[in-house]
Amino acid sequence: MLLWYAVALPPTLHGRMVSVAKYPCKWTDAASLGDDFPMIQLSHVRDVRSPRTPVNNVDCVQGRRDNTPMAEIETGRALIALKLRSGLSLEKIASRGGWKTRSGVQNYFSSTYKKPLDTDVAAKLADALAGTGDPQISRSEIFALTGVPEENAVVKFEGASVDRMTQALPIIGTAMGAERIVDDQAIEQTYLFQDEIIGYAKRPTILDGRADVYAVYVQGSSMFPAHEDGELVLVETRRPPRIGDSVIVYLRKNGDIDEADDGASARTVLIKRLINKRASFLEFEQYNPAITFSLDAKEVLQMHRVMRLSELLS
Repeated sequence: MLLWYAVALPPTLHGRMVSVAKYPCKWTDAASLGDDFPMIQLSHVRDVRSPRTPVNNVDCVQGRRDNTPMAEIETGRALIALKLRSGLSLEKIASRGGWKTRSGVQNYFSSTYKKPLDTDVAAKLADALAGTGDPQISRSEIFALTGVPEENAVVKFEGASVDRMTQALPIIGTAMGAERIVDDQAIEQTYLFQDEIIGYAKRPTILDGRADVYAVYVQGSSMFPAHEDGELVLVETRRPPRIGDSVIVYLRKNGDIDEADDGASARTVLIKRLINKRASFLEFEQYNPAITFSLDAKEVLQMHRVMRLSELLS
């Protein structure tokens, strides 16, 4: 029979542990009581902060039980301790973990259960217990009972996949154009057939709902190695180009061949790098051969920005 008027514990204990009762004459300190009644230690572990130290010639407390690696504790006993710490019933744990009834979990919360947890079971128990208790239970404490670190646990993949990309990005037809002479330099041009959609490319999921994006095939090697001949590039019209961006430059017809210049239509485009922009002129760069050149702003109908791969993967 426990006597509730028992002798007080030595001063290194604090919190609720000072009220622990003991049988008279048999135990001289809390540590020896804990050795015989481990569940008392488990239920008060958060109140014990001192290692075993001699005070008045007695050992005062055991080393903290919650420093013991979970892998070294029998699975069932460890889960019982975590359940007590959480303050949750088996019914509540089952419900929070996705089980229909407590019978789905009660086998694990048994002192006779000694096997490592399956990672799927650990994930469900972590969902149920993590964040409860004082101190709060962490997911890593649950996954320690599997013998597998949480980082290596099986996790359901929920990100976008290639299968979810739709074949819905229009590819506008292009062809190699005649060179354009600017300041006695030959600049590679591309014919663009704006009304001709030659196919559809897979639309990255990050571009879902974007009607301002289209694709073109690069013609020629003037922008190698940034853009190779035949490479498919994605172009957006919504975001204005910045200095340093690769751009599609739409040039006015200027009465070329037998087509009149209506001031709104482009017959050819340049795929170059924008390096300077002023009200009266624009400056561009091509890589092969290396040339920088300027165009009168009046010759440029519009510029569309070539998207970077990093943007499509972010």
